[in-house]
Amino acid sequence: MPYQLVEVSSAIANVCCPHCDHAVLDWEQEQYIQPCEHTLFIAMDLGFEYIADRFEAALPQSVDEIHEDPNMNVFLSVTQANYAVMQIYKADLGVEGLFRYIGFSQN
Repeated sequence: MPYQLVEVSSAIANVCCPHCDHAVLDWEQEQYIQPCEHTLFIAMDLGFEYIADRFEAALPQSVDEIHEDPNMNVFLSVTQANYAVMQIYKADLGVEGLFRYIGFSQN
C-alpha cells in the first residue's frame, strides 16, 4: 500500500487536510479533532481516536483486535491497510517515543 509520510514539526501544530484545507487537528478548539471527508484515521501509538468506516474495512485486523494486542503497533497496522494511496502525517505527542498519525486520501 503506497503512502507518503509527512513529518509535522511540532506536537502543538495544527494539521489541515491537504485536499480541502479543513483544520482536522486544531488546538484552539475545545473539540480539537474535527475530521473531514478526506480523513481516514487519527491515531496515536496508544490507539485510534477516529477511523473512517472505509479505512477500517481495509485494515488486516479490526480496531478492537489492534487495541487488544499487547504488542500493538498502530503505525504498522495503518501502513498494512489495503488502501490505494494515502498521506500519513506524523506528529510527536510530546512524550518521548510516542506519536500521533493522521491519514488522508482523496478516495
